[in-house]
Amino acid sequence: MPIVITPGREEFSTRIFTDNCCKREVLNLLVYCKNSPCCDGKIPLGRYQEHLTQCAFESVQCTNEGCQDKMPRKDLKGHLEKECKLRLEICAHCNKVMASINLTVHIGSDCPKYPVPCPNNCSVTSPRAELGDHLAVCPEAELQCPFSNYGCHVKVRRAQMKEHEEKFVRDHMLYVLNCNSKLEKQVLQLWQNLELKEQQIQQLSETVKRWERDCTQFLVGTNGHPLSSTQALSCYIDKALGLEEQVAQLVQLVRKEQNHFDLGTILEVAESTKQRLSHMETYRDLLENLDCQFKKHDVELNNHRTLLSCNEERFRLLEGTSFNGKLIWKITDYEKKKQEAIEGRVVSLFSQHFYTSHYGYRMGARVYLNGDGSGKGAYLSLYVVVMKGEYDSLLAWPFKQKVTLMMLDQSGRKNHITDVFRADPHSSSFKRPDNEMNIASGCPRFVSHVQLENPKNACYIKDDTLFIKVTVDLTDLEEL
Repeated sequence: MPIVITPGREEFSTRIFTDNCCKREVLNLLVYCKNSPCCDGKIPLGRYQEHLTQCAFESVQCTNEGCQDKMPRKDLKGHLEKECKLRLEICAHCNKVMASINLTVHIGSDCPKYPVPCPNNCSVTSPRAELGDHLAVCPEAELQCPFSNYGCHVKVRRAQMKEHEEKFVRDHMLYVLNCNSKLEKQVLQLWQNLELKEQQIQQLSETVKRWERDCTQFLVGTNGHPLSSTQALSCYIDKALGLEEQVAQLVQLVRKEQNHFDLGTILEVAESTKQRLSHMETYRDLLENLDCQFKKHDVELNNHRTLLSCNEERFRLLEGTSFNGKLIWKITDYEKKKQEAIEGRVVSLFSQHFYTSHYGYRMGARVYLNGDGSGKGAYLSLYVVVMKGEYDSLLAWPFKQKVTLMMLDQSGRKNHITDVFRADPHSSSFKRPDNEMNIASGCPRFVSHVQLENPKNACYIKDDTLFIKVTVDLTDLEEL
């Protein structure tokens, strides 16, 4: 029994009975949504909270991790797909998944497969990771002449280096001969210095021998003055030691100069250079002919490569594209891709595009393996997308055809899951596209995960693969 406190702070007990009739009347009272006037709905009070969970004008927060933006529920889908800076996008060049806000920086400086033009202004564009390999062979790169050490300081493009070498063979030969002349003069000077040093060594050696003879005479002499003889001997010994040190220094200096200027090595280098110049002069005409043939073949090869690349791209598009309003979409690695969607890394997948005819509407499909909107977490969501085509200006807009979405049964029983809808001409999803594609439209609760993964009389996932079919009713479509 509840305790009621009176204004006089006195407590008394009484029985309180709930009037359920009045409660029902109150809960059935119609109230305006708090998002009025944007939301013009009138809702029973008892279902007010339920209405707020579905109200298109209720303010909700972006579901992307780290994003604090809030918007009406009706704008959430467009925000997640096009506006959110933290939405996950795939780099079109290296397929790396990252936040949209980082994509521009990634493409501008980090993407290893982003095509980068050659800094030498040649016509080649190569992936950023392969730019270094291209620069090593780029015909427009400026190189130092290989005879720069001999005096030719010209810089020319790699493609013109052979022409430069052949055109200035005589100049290069003169540079080399001039260097050889200087080397020969240096060698002659070294030989003269060497002879002078040898003469000095010979003179010092004779002086040492003379002092040795004098010392011997003092040792064996009998002049009656032993102290005077000993002092003279000590003086001669000191002089002899000084002369020996001078001789050792001269020998070391001569050896050092001999090692630094090895005459044999210099002559070998000069002879090798002369032979190289002789070979260049002999084979110059042959190199010119070979170079012309090589350039001609290189041009023809590049033309064939370009034509082959265009044909391969054309065949690839033709093989994978349907022109009858039907799309069979094979999705492999279902478990892996669903887990990526659950973790928020790759929340949706796009199919290859297809056409209602060769000159008709260009369309595609989009699937959320972990659901989207009201189906998130428990359903597979499937949508159809109208895309910008080459012949849109000739087609009738908005798009009004009936569309059939199917999850194909792979057991052979043909228990396909099917949903059919007709395009709403008032929806922006079916107007003529201004961008690459319109907002997708379809079924957020196309099939539950329970029915998809554990069917009773069907098999929708086999070998971790599922098949989705999209069919556009071509009735009343005018053929161009």
